[in-house]
Amino acid sequence: MEDAAHAAGCEYGGRKIGTHGSAVAFSFYATKNMTTGEGGMITTNDDGLAARMRLLALHGMSRDAWKRYTEAGSWYYEVVEPGYKDNMTDLQAALGIHQLRRLDGFNRRRQQIAATYGEAFSDLPELLLPKELPDRNHVYHLYPVQLDVDRLRIDRAQFIGELQKARIGASVHFIPLHRHPFYRQLGYEPADFPSAERIYRGLLSLPLYPKMSADDVADVTAAVREIVLANRV
Repeated sequence: MEDAAHAAGCEYGGRKIGTHGSAVAFSFYATKNMTTGEGGMITTNDDGLAARMRLLALHGMSRDAWKRYTEAGSWYYEVVEPGYKDNMTDLQAALGIHQLRRLDGFNRRRQQIAATYGEAFSDLPELLLPKELPDRNHVYHLYPVQLDVDRLRIDRAQFIGELQKARIGASVHFIPLHRHPFYRQLGYEPADFPSAERIYRGLLSLPLYPKMSADDVADVTAAVREIVLANRV
């Protein structure tokens, strides 16, 4: 099972993500590169697995609910095992079809913005930027950077606060699981996850979405540069 929640439209080895594994899960939540408002999709190249997922997705019913009302359907069905109510609505699908047609364009704009950020921040050693690797494309659902807080007089929270003063929103993707109360009560400690802690210390995501104008992007780059330059050690 592969998690492609952030990867709609990605390619690896000349093939779209979703064609490499036996089961690949996509998210179409409102903030993703394409959306149906909520929900997602699983792709598979296994006919048997596809049939089982269809059965489980709709109450464990032996017949598709919608097809029961077509000329080829039948009123008769059986519930053959416990299932779920995980089907996408027709309204969501109608939205998703049109989003899918625009996905490549959305992703190209994301890549353009990411390239502008990369160029604007290339001379700032205080920022570790996303890497472009060969034989694949990055669709930049997020634009996360890592602050080298040892080179700055402010920490990540203060950096985000300075961005907010410039009317620029930023966030953190994501807070490590072991830091949440539920997992802390299970006995997990920060020292148990040194790599996650190291990355989390300076991690933040800058604004990136297809409708950003050139002026919006320029505002972000100017603010980030100003904050870094003003707070260098």
